[in-house]
Amino acid sequence: MIARTDDVQIQSRAQEILQQRELHIYRRIDRMFAVLMIVQWVGAVGTALCVSPQTWSGAKATVHPHVWFALIGGGIISSLPVWMAWRMPGRTVTRYVIAVAQMLFSSLLVQVSGGRLETHFHVFGSLAFLAAYRDWGILMVATALVGADHLIRGVFWPQSVFGVAIADEWRWVEHTGWVLFEDLFLLITIRKSTEEMENNALQTALAERHHEDLQRYSAQVHRSFEKERSIIDGSLDAVVELDARGDVLNLNGPAERLFGWTVQEAAGRRFDQLVIPEHDRQQYLEGLRELSKTQAGQASPQRFEMECVDRNGRPFAVELAIVLIHGSEETTFCAFVRDITDRKSHELDMQRAMEEAEAANRTKSEFLANMSHEIRTPLNSILGFAELLVRNADEGDERTRRDYADTIRTSARHLLELINNVLDLSKIEAGKLQVEQARFSPHQLIAEVVSLLRVRAVEKGIVLNYRWDGAIPESVATDPHRVRQLLLNLVGNAIKFTEQGSVMIVARAEREADGCHLVLEVRDTGIGIDAKKLEDVFQPFVQADSSMTRRYGGTGLGLTICKNIVTALGGELSVASELGCGTTFTVRLAIGDLRHVRMLESPPETPTGDYVDVPTTANLRGVRVLLADDGETNRKLIQVFLARHGAEVQAVENGEMACRLALADEFDVVLMDMQMPQMDGYAATRKLRSLGFEKPIIALTAHAMKGDREKCTYAGCSGYLSKPLNVDDLVRTIEAAIGAEGRRGLSVRGEKELRIKRALNGPIRSTLPTDDAMLREIVAEFVDSISARLDAMEQALAEENYEELQQHVHGLKGSGGTAGFLCLSEVSAELEACATAGQGDQAAALLNELREMEPLIVV
Repeated sequence: MIARTDDVQIQSRAQEILQQRELHIYRRIDRMFAVLMIVQWVGAVGTALCVSPQTWSGAKATVHPHVWFALIGGGIISSLPVWMAWRMPGRTVTRYVIAVAQMLFSSLLVQVSGGRLETHFHVFGSLAFLAAYRDWGILMVATALVGADHLIRGVFWPQSVFGVAIADEWRWVEHTGWVLFEDLFLLITIRKSTEEMENNALQTALAERHHEDLQRYSAQVHRSFEKERSIIDGSLDAVVELDARGDVLNLNGPAERLFGWTVQEAAGRRFDQLVIPEHDRQQYLEGLRELSKTQAGQASPQRFEMECVDRNGRPFAVELAIVLIHGSEETTFCAFVRDITDRKSHELDMQRAMEEAEAANRTKSEFLANMSHEIRTPLNSILGFAELLVRNADEGDERTRRDYADTIRTSARHLLELINNVLDLSKIEAGKLQVEQARFSPHQLIAEVVSLLRVRAVEKGIVLNYRWDGAIPESVATDPHRVRQLLLNLVGNAIKFTEQGSVMIVARAEREADGCHLVLEVRDTGIGIDAKKLEDVFQPFVQADSSMTRRYGGTGLGLTICKNIVTALGGELSVASELGCGTTFTVRLAIGDLRHVRMLESPPETPTGDYVDVPTTANLRGVRVLLADDGETNRKLIQVFLARHGAEVQAVENGEMACRLALADEFDVVLMDMQMPQMDGYAATRKLRSLGFEKPIIALTAHAMKGDREKCTYAGCSGYLSKPLNVDDLVRTIEAAIGAEGRRGLSVRGEKELRIKRALNGPIRSTLPTDDAMLREIVAEFVDSISARLDAMEQALAEENYEELQQHVHGLKGSGGTAGFLCLSEVSAELEACATAGQGDQAAALLNELREMEPLIVV
């Protein structure tokens, strides 16, 4: 049993190897003895033939019984072991049968030789042969058989074994002793041989384990190598293996594709001389030297950004990382190369984009600063002269008050123009600039523009005129509103930037292969524009010189709007200028087919008087109006305004009541507030339209955000007005909606007027004419309701019920503006935004501001 190791698996495998070898030995010796048996059989017969007759009788050689005994007995003795060795080799029983047969052959040989002492050596030889099995049990059986044979035959047939007629009765013991003496040495030999076999088996098992470990480690190394090779070959980056001198050892696939060199072509060549330009080579070599000085485990990759060239000399930007690899035999380098051409391009694009964004941000900042100035100037005028009107309502003559009012109106129109410009630009950027096609007289439109702007030109002491350059069509087909807006901007700019000289509008018609065009030139003798900045004048928020903003004012949006208008009309806008000499803007517009249009050689007589915006004189007598508004003040004021124009008004406070009344009674028009409790205006409008209500529904909303008009139209509204309401706009819109005689077109002004009046150092009065008893009573009721409204807001804020707070504030915002307290409406608008966003702290601050204003609000 093998027990020289603690490893059970090794011990088991060694035992298995030992058993296999023993079995091999047993089978080989079994077959050897099978041959020996036959040889011994033949030898026994031969010995009997040669020896036995002379041994027994001394007579002449004749066939003696011993010969027959050798022939028959030897056959019997050898037949069974030979058969078993042939059919059952290696088995234990075969070994023992062979051992018995072998010792019987020794006895047979002694027998047929007549007990000759020389034949006894066959016994010792047989024992030696049997020791080849390395099985001490076989020796013991064989020894026992020899002792028994010598004992029995020594007593009964001493001559057959000892060669004498009478032998000593203890002579067999002597013979057995010599056999045991041999057995002792044979057993020692068997033991040593068995130990060697066990040791060999153990060493073989250990060698096998070592071989398996080597195979496993080799497979792991091979897999690791193949994995690394696959990773390197499959890498998106180029990988280059270098020796200690910097010569190329290997390239992966991406490296071959990047540089254009194959492994065979690049192997053994200096990497820096192969792909690195001379101007970057020194940086690379210094990095290699620094990396070579580091110890194993302490080296960090050297990284560079440099330029490389491929096989064809094409330069490209790369990021290079070199890693030092300390091997058992030599030091190598691994270079990872990444093509960063696209990244560099993106970085440049990003840098340009950042510069452009910063420039745009600076431009917008300048624009906001400019807009702040442009808006505050008319606002200051409006608030100042309005304050004078309020404070001097009972003092001064009528002419002074009219001058104040005219100044307020002029400033308000200027402010409206600024807001319209911003809104137009917002529409343009949103892609919602709408144009229409209509025929109109270009002569009349240009004359109107000249008439409108001539007063400004005269005030500056310059001449504004226009002339035809050839025959002009009597009418053209394009959008008259947009053309008028375009000319007002261009001519207005020309007047603004011209200190002396003239502004001239020149018109001409052109017939070309692609159709007929109207060309309008606006020429001035103003300050001109630097040629380097001509391309920037059409950019939003940009003026040729920022100092011009401070000197001349303006938003920098006019030319951008003009450019987009011309583009929307399918035309072209260009500019030519000389610094200090003047500027010419040229507009080229497609005007449709002129085959049936009369051409005029000179402009017709057109009125050029000043434009006067007269208040509406519309008559709504007999018109039945249904008003839905949750604000009581709003309902009363609108009822008073419309009643003065002859309308019959019935008011309700929510959309559900509006739906019931509209379907139950005959009304000509419905005025629908879009923000109401229970059922808002959007839901009410959709419900009425779904039930077949076809009368006009005009939306009233305190919102003026982008998309509100579209939202109302989508719900089914016929018109749109934003609060605070303008009475003339309201009447005109109703008249246009019901198709009354003398209609002047649908006028929907959704722009919220930015007029704020805060007078915390004095009484805050309504801007409405409260000398009218009915209006005064309505305003007084609103003022009395403010305290309760604020209490409800404070309660909602304390409960953090922002939805209820938003509803209360929305009502105060609309009612306050309608009642003429615009400062109250403005703060309410900010508070509503905070309530909608759930900003409690800001809402509390604004609510405190309203509380501070409450005692100052008077009728």
